[in-house]
Amino acid sequence: MTNCLRPRHAARAVAAVAVLATTFIAAPAMAQERLAPAAGSSRATLTDGTQPVVVVTLGSVRKLMDDVSYMAEITSQPQLAMFPMLAATFTQGMDMDQPIGVLVPLVGGAPQPIVVLPTQDIRPILKRLEAQTGPVDELDDGTLVLTVNQNTLYIKQNANNAVAAQNQAALKLAPADASELFKGMGNAYNVAVRLQVQQVPVEIRNILIDQLRQGFEQTMAQQGDAESAREMGENSIAQLERLIQEADELNLGLNIDKANQQVALDVSFTAVGGTQLAAVYGGQQSIPSRFSSVIRDDAAAYIHSATSISPEAITQAKDGIKSSLGMIKGALETDGNLSEDQINEIDQYITRLSDIVTESLSEGKSDMGVMVLAGRDEFQAVIGTFVADGTKVAALAKDLATKVPDSPDAPKFKFDIGNFGGVTLHMIEADVPASEDEVRKVFGEKIQVHIGTAPKAVYIAAGRGSDELLKQFITAGSSDNGGDRPLGQFKFKLLPFLELAQSVEANDNMAAMINALTNSQDKGEVNVTTKSIPNGSSMKLTIGEGLIRAIGAAAMAGRQAQQPF
Repeated sequence: MTNCLRPRHAARAVAAVAVLATTFIAAPAMAQERLAPAAGSSRATLTDGTQPVVVVTLGSVRKLMDDVSYMAEITSQPQLAMFPMLAATFTQGMDMDQPIGVLVPLVGGAPQPIVVLPTQDIRPILKRLEAQTGPVDELDDGTLVLTVNQNTLYIKQNANNAVAAQNQAALKLAPADASELFKGMGNAYNVAVRLQVQQVPVEIRNILIDQLRQGFEQTMAQQGDAESAREMGENSIAQLERLIQEADELNLGLNIDKANQQVALDVSFTAVGGTQLAAVYGGQQSIPSRFSSVIRDDAAAYIHSATSISPEAITQAKDGIKSSLGMIKGALETDGNLSEDQINEIDQYITRLSDIVTESLSEGKSDMGVMVLAGRDEFQAVIGTFVADGTKVAALAKDLATKVPDSPDAPKFKFDIGNFGGVTLHMIEADVPASEDEVRKVFGEKIQVHIGTAPKAVYIAAGRGSDELLKQFITAGSSDNGGDRPLGQFKFKLLPFLELAQSVEANDNMAAMINALTNSQDKGEVNVTTKSIPNGSSMKLTIGEGLIRAIGAAAMAGRQAQQPF
């Protein structure tokens, strides 16, 4: 990490941002499921009864120092270890255990950020920063005034907090106890942000929508025959308009979690209850799955999702597919290198594929699973997905196979070669040239892709011995009873993929990462889960300590390799 902030500058930055931040802080995505209030719940307000449009919190000074020390250790960046000592020097007088916050209300239609600093006396802190900020003046009512880079900042003690803003009148909006405004944020995260979209006046949201439409019209005017592009663009603008008008809260929270040895990012979104957007999210619920067997502890990676789909979401998806088809056909017609017969033939196949997707969506559910098994000299992958009619997929594949040139090196298609558990089996096989040594190490002399089509499912498997893996996958499909499961989940372990790559071609950097991961508990895990919450959804991303250590080990190995002997 060659561009790390120097520790002394970092410490001063934390103190200066906490006391002197005067810019409007806004973000399009905010904190996690805990941050999204339950339907009908009351929300904390400012002293005038309104709610801030944006709330931002930093964890307490103690939390930030502890977490930076932890990151310094696992990233092999010792310079970060100086941060706690320097931060303690510049934050003397602050409550070390309370979060720092920024409230952003709209005053007269304009954002007015208010910094909330946990301290019972702001004066000693300002005194230590005087070399950077200049002298502090005091008004008759006790308000402190200073100028930073030609910007005037007003600061006032407010019970156990000090509040700062560029607008003196805005100081009165901050309550004496801002903890309710920081609920679910604060020390739960190193950084958390909440945007309450409905606090932005409708007039301002309409201006944003008008600007989006104006930009769209200008783009369309610069194009020639763009009827299909216009239709797709109109659909996108309509969806953005619905999002801007019907969104309730967007939240984001980033936390360095030493106790669980991971870094976590939580994101949530809610729509206003009773709106079309809320109906889209409300229609997403976990359902029993034919492909849940991909959720395995020994998997190097897996993806699983099994959800119901609301009628509103189905309509949106169908409109998107229709617009995309129009754009593809338009691109084919303007390509110039295809005859009319070729264009019609390609269009026919694309239309058949879109019909399969559309019919599957119309059944009101989505179910799919992907799994990869990997390690030294090992690679297998399997995929399964719900379709409305698997026989149509088989028919389309057979027709496409007739278009493959009849040459010795072309892949060979074998259809209807067997039946297992009500699934018709097919296979695609291709020789691997002797010159492709690395590919042969993974797949052998032939690459075989096994395909299964059933009345309501399609399966695909690849890798040595993947025909048996496919049969296991098919058999396991009848045993799922649903239960409390996320809408979607993804897991990835870096170690098995590095071991596979190292067995194909050895590399010193990979060896360093493998060594770091072998000694770690999580083996380089990345996890993502998506859940349904009232009128919305939440997503959690976690990155294990092992992955961070492995990246640090690779960076160190790279630096050592560049050093002269």
